[in-house]
Amino acid sequence: MKWLFFALVLVNVSFYLWATGHPQNSPDVARAAQSPVNARGMLLLGEREAAGVAGGRVCMRIGPFLTQATFADASRVLGDMGLRYAKTAVSARKLKTWRVYTDVPADKESVDALRDKLDEMGVDHYQFDDNGASFMSVGLFSQSGDARRYVTRLKESGVEAIYRPELRTLGPLRWIEVEKVPDRYAREQLEAVQWGDAMASVTSFPCDG
Repeated sequence: MKWLFFALVLVNVSFYLWATGHPQNSPDVARAAQSPVNARGMLLLGEREAAGVAGGRVCMRIGPFLTQATFADASRVLGDMGLRYAKTAVSARKLKTWRVYTDVPADKESVDALRDKLDEMGVDHYQFDDNGASFMSVGLFSQSGDARRYVTRLKESGVEAIYRPELRTLGPLRWIEVEKVPDRYAREQLEAVQWGDAMASVTSFPCDG
């Protein structure tokens, strides 16, 4: 009779635990309880932005500006937006390059034939004058070895070309750094501005401090 008594006790205890919602030792439940919670993922959009600002603001760099006029116009735009900024400029410097070019034939038909051949080869070209003579530029390289190899490839395709060194002036280049853009709306405004300079663009970077 003892085994019957203990069986009844076990049944009653199991029923009591089930009725009162006592947690079971299920492996699935244990894994769910141990899963990490992505607290940032549970934040609302506004709360995420506030957390991002608290972690450090965003600065923005605009440029380069090739002319003083576009540089000044950009400064006025930022002033009208009420943003703090700093202006920097990189002095002009000489850049050595190697130009690959051909002689321009004397008659128009030969010039047209040369242009057509270069077009078929996919070679960008334009005509320029130097010391009273006309030439056809077909490439510009920063390394003499690259220019020399290009001349060889052109010759193999039936185009006689030569190369020479040139000194080009780069700059001055001007930049504007906007200090601590306050919010995403202001950043979007800056990215939408037409700066009036072909090279000018907006990039973001973490602010120091």
